[in-house]
Amino acid sequence: MNSNAPDVVDAPKDAARAAATHLPYRRDIDGLRAIAVLSVILFHAFPALLPGGFIGVDIFFVISGYLISGILLRELQLGKFSIAAFYARRVKRIFPSLLAVMIACLVFGWLALFPDEYGQLGKHVGGGASFAANFFYWAQVGYFDTSADTKPLLHLWSLGIEEQFYIVWPAVLALAWRWRSKLLLVTALLALLSFALNAAGISHHATATFYSPLSRAWELLGGALLACVAHGRPSAAPGGFKAHLMASAALALLALGLALITPKHFPGWWALMPVAAAMLLIEAGPQAWFNRFVLGNPVMVWIGLISYPLYLWHWPLLSFAQIVEGHLPAPQIRAAALVAAVLLAWLSWRLLERPLRGLRGARARAAVTLLCVLMAGTGLAGGYVFWQQGLPQRAAIQENLANQKALVLVEDKANAAACKQRYGFDSVYKYCLQAWPEREPTVALLGDSHAYHVVAGLTNYYKSKGENLLMLGTRVPYWDLPAGADDEFQKATQPMLEQALNTPSIKTVIFATHQRVGFADNFKPMVNAARDTYRRFLAAGKRVIVIEDVPILPFDPRTCIRRPGVASSATTSPCGIPRSEWDKQVDQHEQIRQETARMFPQVEWFRASSALCDERWCSAMIDGRLMYRDTNHLSYDGDLRVGSWFSRWAEQQPPAARPGGNP
Repeated sequence: MNSNAPDVVDAPKDAARAAATHLPYRRDIDGLRAIAVLSVILFHAFPALLPGGFIGVDIFFVISGYLISGILLRELQLGKFSIAAFYARRVKRIFPSLLAVMIACLVFGWLALFPDEYGQLGKHVGGGASFAANFFYWAQVGYFDTSADTKPLLHLWSLGIEEQFYIVWPAVLALAWRWRSKLLLVTALLALLSFALNAAGISHHATATFYSPLSRAWELLGGALLACVAHGRPSAAPGGFKAHLMASAALALLALGLALITPKHFPGWWALMPVAAAMLLIEAGPQAWFNRFVLGNPVMVWIGLISYPLYLWHWPLLSFAQIVEGHLPAPQIRAAALVAAVLLAWLSWRLLERPLRGLRGARARAAVTLLCVLMAGTGLAGGYVFWQQGLPQRAAIQENLANQKALVLVEDKANAAACKQRYGFDSVYKYCLQAWPEREPTVALLGDSHAYHVVAGLTNYYKSKGENLLMLGTRVPYWDLPAGADDEFQKATQPMLEQALNTPSIKTVIFATHQRVGFADNFKPMVNAARDTYRRFLAAGKRVIVIEDVPILPFDPRTCIRRPGVASSATTSPCGIPRSEWDKQVDQHEQIRQETARMFPQVEWFRASSALCDERWCSAMIDGRLMYRDTNHLSYDGDLRVGSWFSRWAEQQPPAARPGGNP
């Protein structure tokens, strides 16, 4: 994200007051900022209109590298280079609007976000305040993943990369200045090295390549190359036909990039298009026709001047709208968010940035100190919110607190550790829970996360019968399914199946998985694997029970909970889906299940959906309590409800089939 506007004067009338180290003002660069920020915010609000709009960030990187490097070179030439002064300027430029946005996010979150959401926001405020957001998101989520829409400060990754670059670059430039004849060579070599990391890493380490400052530095260094060329050039930038040709080529590259570039394999080689376009437009100079009449247009210049706060404000507004709505907001809501972002950006620029920019001497030093203290305090506040798990004691969200807790996955870590130690499971791919880890198991529950989300209810039932349930976590719990090269969980599945098969004390085996055989991409191997698995366990004398899955919701269940801090917060009502929709979800699966049941009459089938569905409706909230924690996983309350229905079902089975029944 480009954030270097204070280092150039705002308009030609201010040029006389600019310090000797300031670069001559160029209206077209502000116009280029406008293109960059408009591309990004349109992509975020209406991605179908501008599929490649995210490349605006790459344009910002080039502009930043050009202007900042130009200023540093001018200071070096005049003997006025100062690292302290450089960072003081950065603080005055970056901190005011960034603080306003992060504080506003914390305030809104206090009023409207549930504890898990607010805790995550606090963590990201800490990342933003420390300019390490890119590392936080590197470890969490891809920039283009669906869950990224509910991270209000995700866009600060680019600011992190930029500021990490400027921790190193001024010192490198100052050292390279001693060998002025090698200045351009040093910059070019560093840019090539960074680009090589980018090109080499994109195929196998896409997320790391996207977020790493090492693989994105070449974009800022592209701008720095232009600054080095301009600094060593005795004459003005190319004009006339050559400038127009550069601008035309840049315009073509930019248009192609916005239309053709997709998130897949980006940045990689594709990033050359926006970077080259930005470099060509800057090098073309202010007299090129496109730069003069389009980029230099007063409207474009005005947007460019507020581009930094506009970038900061737009994404939290869109993200909070997504969080409150529980789905992609209506177009009019997204459009209103962009209008609000423009207004807030102008206010931030007019009331915060411009007044601070003009401070000099002791007042400037005091302002810088205060801004640093406020930034540290905001980061600590975010860290405290995260540490306190989203402050669930907030009065604003006390209503429906139990349902808010239902949205959070709870794990019995002590039980899992004891179980894994008992069975010698030494990797994250081998997971288990056991009612009494010190005893031999008598019942095995095999499956993925859709086995985990019924384990509490089943454990309660079997414990009441004196049975010891062992849950073995797998991927799809069937024999001989092919595992992809990176699917370590599926590779660990067969040993889990063998553990259950070869443990004499286990008399009952229960299967539960999200994978409905009728929905598999190539369901015949899935069906054959399931039937072979049932056959093996039946042949070993085990009782086989299959838990059929619960309905998938077309909405986030958190939208069933009203947010007291948001007057416009609407809840999904009624909170569920028609029974007919659920029947459609399992139509093909049910046909195959019936065929399998005819082949294996000994296999018993429990429909978990019976705990949630009647003849007309499948409910995601029952008696005021949420049954789901996301679109397809049960909450703890849902888990217990399914367990209760399972116990009724089990007690209706023939006596020999019940726990403790006579064979």
